Amino acid sequence: MRITKENIWNEIKEKNNYLEVLESDLVDKIKDEDGWTPLHLLAYRGVKDVLHHPSVDKVKDKYDDTPLHLLANYRYIIEKDLIKRFPWYKKEIKSVYKAVEEIVNTPRSIQFILED
Repeated sequence: MRITKENIWNEIKEKNNYLEVLESDLVDKIKDEDGWTPLHLLAYRGVKDVLHHPSVDKVKDKYDDTPLHLLANYRYIIEKDLIKRFPWYKKEIKSVYKAVEEIVNTPRSIQFILED
């Protein structure tokens, strides 16, 4: 059976408890065609508890995105939460959030938001 995001998400929903999924041995090993693991999917869905998983900052998809990237990209997690979890990346985290803020606040991006 081919592994897809839908298959992985269905397995997560079947467990009925995402914390049980986070404690699973396979949470960072099963990957779909884009390299997404259950950790990526949980982060994409806004589950902040992925921050506490020991391998979160090491699990990357084929675009080198970690579940943390997804939490930040979809604004499920705020800057101070990331800095608290990864203080050694404080400078990088601040610069990423500043860049995202500048992009989001440009007139062109506002137009795209209004078009959605």
